[in-house]
Amino acid sequence: MRWAKEIGTNLKRSGFMSLISAGTIAITVFMLGAYYIVQSGVTFLARHIESNVEVTAFLKNNTPQDKTDNIIMETKALAGVAEVRFVTKWDAFQEFIQDPEMKAVMDTFEGNPLPDSIVVRLDTYTREKIERISSFLREKDGVEEVQYGAGEIENLINIVNAVRFIAAAAGIIFIIASMLVVSNIINLTIYARKQDIYIFRMIGADESYIRMPFVAEGVIHGLFGGAAGWAALYGVVTVLIAQIRQETGLDLSVYHIFRPEYFSVRLLLYSVGAGIGLGFTGSLLSQLRMFK
Repeated sequence: MRWAKEIGTNLKRSGFMSLISAGTIAITVFMLGAYYIVQSGVTFLARHIESNVEVTAFLKNNTPQDKTDNIIMETKALAGVAEVRFVTKWDAFQEFIQDPEMKAVMDTFEGNPLPDSIVVRLDTYTREKIERISSFLREKDGVEEVQYGAGEIENLINIVNAVRFIAAAAGIIFIIASMLVVSNIINLTIYARKQDIYIFRMIGADESYIRMPFVAEGVIHGLFGGAAGWAALYGVVTVLIAQIRQETGLDLSVYHIFRPEYFSVRLLLYSVGAGIGLGFTGSLLSQLRMFK
């Protein structure tokens, strides 16, 4: 009961400062949640890019079928190859004319100008692997040209890695800032109760008996801040998902992190846990400085 009374007294005296502390934690939890979502998204995108890298070998006109079959068989035996498929010029033509702009281009030609091709999908992307497979195909008799767009792939992966780095750096900055704010606010509370703390020590009160209300105060800041951060993140993301669906028809709820059972329950637990952790750590930091 004494702890509850002390906690209530501390919160009442700190008042507006407690709101600032909880608000700072809420902002940090919001940023961490956003970072988690961005990190999950870019990781998914990176894996999707790396697992769908393709090398296309365009064949010379009138390449015998047995020669084409030999190239396909030898390519399948290469390390790092996930799939090899033969695309006829007519299959490629039908795919091209699905796009109205490409159909307009194709209409300027007499007949079908596209060649037969062999499309090779890699199991995972590495620069060495794509260069090795491309060099192998170029040396084959019957291959006119090999394309794979390594530069574009490298650029996309570099962008994804840059987003990861920036998001991680921002998350670390907000974590440190939040703990310092909580620590300083609890410092002020401890300073304001300095006379009471002195009296408790004079009558022989245990250190844990004196310190626990301040630890609990930090935890309470974290609890409310974490819940508020989750609520803000939930509201923003829900609005964005609805807006994206309305504007583009893209339903992001198919992605696991945006499913209600994950986003509304698990992320709430993560957010509250993170908030409590920040508040607890901040209160410990303040006590390391003030209780000497």
